[in-house]
Amino acid sequence: MNIKDYLKDRSLAILLNFIFFAFVIFILKASQVERVTIIFTTMLWIVLSSIEIFYGYLKKKSYYDQVINSLNELDKKYLLPVVIKRSSFCEGKILYDVLSITDKSMNEEVNKYKFNQEEYREYLDLWVHEIKTPIAASKLVIENNKNEHTLSILEEIEKVEGFIEQALYYSKSSEIEIDYIIKETDLRKCINNTIKRNKNLIREKKICIDIEDFREKVYCDGKWMEFILNQIIVNSIKYIGDKSINKKLEKELPTMSIYTKLKDNSLELYIKDNGIGIDKKDLNKVFNKGFTGINGRKLKKSTGMGLYISKRLAQKMYLGLDIYSEVNKETTVKITFPKSNMIQI
Repeated sequence: MNIKDYLKDRSLAILLNFIFFAFVIFILKASQVERVTIIFTTMLWIVLSSIEIFYGYLKKKSYYDQVINSLNELDKKYLLPVVIKRSSFCEGKILYDVLSITDKSMNEEVNKYKFNQEEYREYLDLWVHEIKTPIAASKLVIENNKNEHTLSILEEIEKVEGFIEQALYYSKSSEIEIDYIIKETDLRKCINNTIKRNKNLIREKKICIDIEDFREKVYCDGKWMEFILNQIIVNSIKYIGDKSINKKLEKELPTMSIYTKLKDNSLELYIKDNGIGIDKKDLNKVFNKGFTGINGRKLKKSTGMGLYISKRLAQKMYLGLDIYSEVNKETTVKITFPKSNMIQI
């Protein structure tokens, strides 16, 4: 707020004040008041009017500067009504009251949204818990009656199970702290569990799995890490084991290699396959929500959600998640575990 803008805003009041004073001077002259008295009255009017104008300007400037500075310093701008004080002049009081009412209304809407979101999450948690029972029962029936048809049904059931898991983790990923426990985790065990979970699909696609012998312990949430690994490994299986899109299968076996590299400040886990690769123009978008890319459109089996959720979870755990690829050659996914207090070698 500058003096020019303030004077412009007060221009009508100043003009009316000047007209009134000119009228007073006219009356004084008409009444034949002494010249010295008129000059003294004029000087007094100028001094008092200037004091009133500049005092009002400084008071308002101080308050508005405080509001603007507080706003600039805040990361969360909506907290402005909490940090500023109520002013002593009318316009400032109105501004403060409007901001306070707006803030209260916003908080009520946010709480209402949080309540609805929490209700939805609780329902989804319950639904996932309930649906696991018929899925487990179906898998048990198939295990006891194995044949070509039931194994095909099992594959579809496992896909359904994967999509249900995605839905559950997606609903929680915005508030991961609710279900998030960092502790020492056996990385090899997480990988073995994920491979075991997908053993039927690996066997069906005749994929060779080469896992390096490593025993590193890392600090992360084991359950979330297995989800991330599962998304990566299932994607790899999907694109290296499908003969309709991977013409290399006529000459070489589909292979997935899993190994680690120890750096000065981190441990890097690599999951590498000799599949069809990812087009260069798609590579920077693979973590985007709902992005399926050229490969996903070919198979028509991709939702574009798995890697998106995985990236969000990795960021929450302060892990790096990157993908490198060459078309018709290979794809490598790298998970970086920072050392410091997040990893123990």
